[in-house]
Amino acid sequence: MLIDSPTLLVAAAAGVAIASAAAASIGVRQKLRRAVWWWIGANSALAVALVCQAMSQDDAMLAPLAALLALQWPIVTLAGLRRFFARGDAGVAPWTDWLALGIASAVSAAAWFVPLAAVTPQQVFAIATLVVTLHAAFVVSRLEDFATAPILKSLLFGLACSALVQAAWMALAFTALAPALGAADVPLGAVLAQTATALLMPQLSLVMNHERNVAQLRASHRKLRHMVEVDTLTQLPNRRHFHELAAKAIKAAPEMASVLVFDVDRLKHINEMLGHSLGDEALRQIGTALRETLRRRDVAGRLGGDEFAVVLPRTRVADVEIVVARINARIDDRQVAPRIVRVKLNVGATQMLATESIADALRRAEIALETARDESRRKAEAVISAFASVTHTPLPLEVAASAAPSIGLIPISLNPIGFIPVGEVTLGSVT
Repeated sequence: MLIDSPTLLVAAAAGVAIASAAAASIGVRQKLRRAVWWWIGANSALAVALVCQAMSQDDAMLAPLAALLALQWPIVTLAGLRRFFARGDAGVAPWTDWLALGIASAVSAAAWFVPLAAVTPQQVFAIATLVVTLHAAFVVSRLEDFATAPILKSLLFGLACSALVQAAWMALAFTALAPALGAADVPLGAVLAQTATALLMPQLSLVMNHERNVAQLRASHRKLRHMVEVDTLTQLPNRRHFHELAAKAIKAAPEMASVLVFDVDRLKHINEMLGHSLGDEALRQIGTALRETLRRRDVAGRLGGDEFAVVLPRTRVADVEIVVARINARIDDRQVAPRIVRVKLNVGATQMLATESIADALRRAEIALETARDESRRKAEAVISAFASVTHTPLPLEVAASAAPSIGLIPISLNPIGFIPVGEVTLGSVT
């Protein structure tokens, strides 16, 4: 006997047990994935296998048990990996893992009870350990997350090194060292190489678990940030976030940008007549229309209530009417209840100055918006006065608002609800 193998095996078992216990204690205090417990269980069974292997010199009946407990480590560890990366495709069916373990365990156990003339049971166990290690390494390399997970690459490196050490030990133990080694020392290289990889696994498992927890925290942070920065009804940036995005969008050439401010004409009347749910749906459809119409570099946001704003980088105010027409056409396509009520927008537009801020440009655009709204309502009032002077009958404001931009008057006999303006835009601009 060249070395005191029982002492070495017990020391290795203690190392594996301590590493597994440390990982388990951390797992109790942290949120661990279920796969981690598979790895801890595999390591614990391997520690028992090492102790049984050390005691097998005094009790030969413990040798088969040690072999079976040691053979499970690569496959049970692999099963944990499959559960940890459950969303990916391994390219190798999971049942092949258990088939490999079942065949290796059956052959190894049979060699103890039905001895073969060509090889000893210890040699069969060493060969079976190498086979399951190679199988685990192959499957790890086939996991879908292998290309993007450095941890899997580290584990593959550990399994490959373990397989090389096992093969080198077998070559020596079966040939040059055969006369000097006892029968119990033949599988020593297999179990110790496996133990070295097992000592690495608790650290790798904690790193993988930590990375997954960090990824979930980042996802939660993104969700919270979205809730803080995005209006939940329209899915557009809220006022604060709109100012941030708009400032970035025009940073290169602020004097080339145009700013739009618009609101929904008489949204309060729509809410009172048809309910707030339909009014909210109208605002929601406006948000959708803006996202579908504007360019990627344009920035739209909801300033509050029924007021929206759009910043158009590298767009002259003379071209704003084209943009507004596109927005209006998309809104008209997405009307909530086109036979009952449609949305009319009051729009104010302005060209930004090189020295002014987004807030200053918005204030000038709001002035244009108020001017456009007042002009539209003056036209509606003129229609009311003209109709009343002829028929001595008051004309509903909704009818007047629809009739004012057109030629002639709308007959009073029609339903006033139907004359809320149909996808119209009142546009005012300040240069």
